[in-house]
Amino acid sequence: MDQGTFKIRKDFLQPFFAIVALLAVLLLLSLWKGQPWEKILLAVSFIGTLLVAIEAAARSITVTPDGLAIKKFFRKKEVAWPTMTHLAIVTLNRKIYFLLTTTKGFYFFSNMFENHALLIRSIADRLDIEKVEAEVRNYLENPVERRSLIVICWVTVCIIAAFILLKLLMP
Repeated sequence: MDQGTFKIRKDFLQPFFAIVALLAVLLLLSLWKGQPWEKILLAVSFIGTLLVAIEAAARSITVTPDGLAIKKFFRKKEVAWPTMTHLAIVTLNRKIYFLLTTTKGFYFFSNMFENHALLIRSIADRLDIEKVEAEVRNYLENPVERRSLIVICWVTVCIIAAFILLKLLMP
């Protein structure tokens, strides 16, 4: 099997980074003309959102011949194929979470990864059939794309842009 790297979907990251940029603009405008509570609230929101955006952009799972390399929040973990004991799925409406249990702990990831079905298939094909739940194999026949979070991000972009316009138009 060839090595493959799976990252968070770009169609989610684009509006999320737009939110970060617009929050920065709104923070700068509030520093120029804004209330003290507004400055504090926007600074905390901007810093928190920026940290989440950096982490989301850096998060990745790489499938290698030896196992998985999971990179998240500035650390990297290697999980060898023989240490994997179970692959399960949790479905909450259109939110899908995959749970990978190993001898050293567990890892979970969502369907917000690009080509997540290919990622899950790559993992499931490497594991023994008794280690993969039947629901995972059923899911792979009809994978679900999560678009609601992307729509929510674009709505948030519009709302923040409206706040910027209001801030610029107010005397």
